[in-house]
Amino acid sequence: MKFDIRRVQYGVVLRVETDGAEPGEEIVYQEQEDGEVEAFADFLRHLVEHYGPTTSRYSPKRITIRIDPGDKYEPTV
Repeated sequence: MKFDIRRVQYGVVLRVETDGAEPGEEIVYQEQEDGEVEAFADFLRHLVEHYGPTTSRYSPKRITIRIDPGDKYEPTV
């Protein structure tokens, strides 16, 4: 399997080519003004779900994508 990631005007395109005769797949991440972090996290989740190692709740190691606030972030009231 071969992964090729390239920057485009408003995001990135990831091209995935398999070793077989099947055509490659392109996955797009588009930058957004609102929800940019969530959109990128969704892009990463897609990669883990479709191309990452198979894991379960009982696996000794798992890859997780989550969004956390910065360690110095203080919410405004």
